[in-house]
Amino acid sequence: MPTTTAPLDSGAQLRRAGLRVTTVRQAVLETLAEHPHCTVAELLPQVRHRLPMVSTRAVHDVLATGVTAGLVRRFDHVGIAQRYESAALTHPHLLCHRCGRLDALPGSVDDPAAEPATGLCTRCAKES
Repeated sequence: MPTTTAPLDSGAQLRRAGLRVTTVRQAVLETLAEHPHCTVAELLPQVRHRLPMVSTRAVHDVLATGVTAGLVRRFDHVGIAQRYESAALTHPHLLCHRCGRLDALPGSVDDPAAEPATGLCTRCAKES
């Protein structure tokens, strides 16, 4: 489900970060803006929908470069796969302590890189 309200100008973001604008970088950033909280395994098919020949290594490289440049946020939590989202998104997060799902919460935060709140996601709460 898309969570951005305006189209992402990935080329401008890359240039502001001092990075070369490439088709692969743009495709990864734009896909990530449309599909936040993705693992690489979830992101790869979406990127390949835009660029069928893109390699897994290329996606990993773009994400690593994006994290270093401040364009991508990486979520590292014990017991769950690394998840990524566009750093342009500024919503708070909830990390489900049962299934490890990372959800966006309504609203905005001053520090989107802050640790997510923990609790039950909507799916696990319904099962309880």
